[in-house]
Amino acid sequence: MGIFSIFQKADALYYPGCTTYYKYNENYEIYKKIFSKLGIYVILAENITCCGLPALELGYETEARKLARKKLELLKENGIKRIITNCSACYKMFTQNYPELLPDWDIEIVDIWRLILEKLTNKQRLIKNFSDEKITYHDSCYLGRYCGIYDEPRRILELIGYKIVEMPDSRENSICSGSCGSLVIINLELADRIARQRLLQAKRTGVKKIIVSSMKNYDLLKKNAEGLGIEVLELSDVIAVALGIKIKEKAVEEDKTMKEDENIEKEIEEEN
Repeated sequence: MGIFSIFQKADALYYPGCTTYYKYNENYEIYKKIFSKLGIYVILAENITCCGLPALELGYETEARKLARKKLELLKENGIKRIITNCSACYKMFTQNYPELLPDWDIEIVDIWRLILEKLTNKQRLIKNFSDEKITYHDSCYLGRYCGIYDEPRRILELIGYKIVEMPDSRENSICSGSCGSLVIINLELADRIARQRLLQAKRTGVKKIIVSSMKNYDLLKKNAEGLGIEVLELSDVIAVALGIKIKEKAVEEDKTMKEDENIEKEIEEEN
């Protein structure tokens, strides 16, 4: 993992996580533009290596510890003292698990959502596009249940105009999207079923969009949203639109055939 800086004032390493960096590189670029727009100076890394959470969840503690040790050594070699990450899984790993795996782990982990919220609050003039849409927000298990971060993403959404309609199971009581605990590796069919149930719960609120703060959640929910008439978005997408970095994309069209509508209603009834 090579490390380099594009900002003179940079003092925190931006660690996007594997899903953002390798699978959704467009969002990786979007996050960099958001940082630049808001005056958040970051150090960039190339050839990102895994934080080790999947290995730890699958029972390979020794391998996870080795990954953690190599990461700490690299950070020390480059004088990195702070990390900022948009990956909720990595945030959980760095804040909850690394201190247990490495007694000498002393890297500060920045809460990206608190930082973005502070910047947006202080620089509201940068918000070019407000939205008055009603949406619902899904709490990531890693970010919420493990790290207690519930308010900041919601306040960001409200700041840029969104009206949040909460699902019955939200915040501390939120149900999983199916992407946590490496379930997609162990039992993809079950993970898909859980994701579908969460999407149906979102649909029952009457909204047409669900916004998440985890690329892993985004990946699984988006895959299972086909045919439900509900669009899945990641926070960077809506922030980028608000800041004028990204042009608002045409919303996903709802399925309008009677047959598909009947199938959706049937699935909701069966889920109840």
